[in-house]
Amino acid sequence: MKPNDADVDEHPSKNTQNLSRFNPRLSALPDEEQESPVGGRQKGQESWVQTPAGPRPAPNRSRSAEFPSAAIPTIVVTKPKTASPDSGPSPEVPLPVFPDKPHVPEWLLKETSMAFKAGLVALFLLGAFVAFKCGEYRGRKVALRDVGPVPAAAAAFSPAEFPEELLPALDTSLRLLHEGNNLDALDSLNKMLASHPKVPSLHYATAIAALQAGYPREADRLADASIKGGFRVSDSWALKAAIAAAHTKGASPEQETLLKKAIASDPMNPAPFIELASLLRYQGRNGPAAGLLESAAFRLNPADAQTVVETTKAILAIDVAGNLLPPSQPLGIPEKDLPNAYSEMKRGNFETAAAILRFCRDQTDPDIFGYLVNDPALRKFTSRPELREFH
Repeated sequence: MKPNDADVDEHPSKNTQNLSRFNPRLSALPDEEQESPVGGRQKGQESWVQTPAGPRPAPNRSRSAEFPSAAIPTIVVTKPKTASPDSGPSPEVPLPVFPDKPHVPEWLLKETSMAFKAGLVALFLLGAFVAFKCGEYRGRKVALRDVGPVPAAAAAFSPAEFPEELLPALDTSLRLLHEGNNLDALDSLNKMLASHPKVPSLHYATAIAALQAGYPREADRLADASIKGGFRVSDSWALKAAIAAAHTKGASPEQETLLKKAIASDPMNPAPFIELASLLRYQGRNGPAAGLLESAAFRLNPADAQTVVETTKAILAIDVAGNLLPPSQPLGIPEKDLPNAYSEMKRGNFETAAAILRFCRDQTDPDIFGYLVNDPALRKFTSRPELREFH
């Protein structure tokens, strides 16, 4: 016999009331202190459970051995047994009722939420890493397509500083080159390049030696290696233009293209402007050549001129050797006149020194003369009234 609404206990326990808010199937839980509607529960009264085969007596277990009700909540509805003259009170028929959804602890929900968020972050980072690698691969592929494979001579390149201990050997090689011993200079530079393939400007210097020694193809290969390595790029393009001129024995469109690349690589380098102006003059294009020479003049630094170096060396030689130059007439050549004027200053002939400086100033570029006259050796005498006009 199924219980109806009138049979349900009208005073459910507190736990049952809380659960009933979420599941209408729940009804009053049995309470050991609850009295039966019919005369109360009798001591020794037998409990029954509903099974598919009908009501059966419930196993007699102690309360401590029961499965925790929090794990599987079982709601027992007690229905009074129909009174009859032949039988005693009706047995209680407990009906198991299960909630629709199991109870999930709050701590488990929090850990699940944190694990889900961590998974999303990991997925995002993985996607970003894959995108970066794909972009890097595509960029390398495009660069290889546009620039082409790196020559074997430049494959081991990476930016590095020129070792200080290697400078004397480089100076020796450049001295040989300056004196016209081109083969000896090329041999020395080749040995240095073999042992130090990553230092800057060494490929460029070796290329110059190879060109002057009569090996233009080797010079062109070394110039390419210098460009690929990122060393003296503008000068290397200009050197390739000179190599092209050696091949064609005259002006050619290839030279003009290479010199324009040299200017584009370093627009502050005056040398390609001067070389391109010379090429255009050879072709009879004097108007554009004049514009290029004016551009080169804006980029010239007097401290880089050969005149400055030679003049400074001559003045320094007087201080080092202690020998003054014999008196002579001014020539209008800074590397001759300024050392002579300095010798007269050291003798105390300041009027003679001033006369030499005035003549040289009239014959020399103002920027170069202004730089040279402020040499540290000459500035020792700036307090002399005869020399104030120059400072």
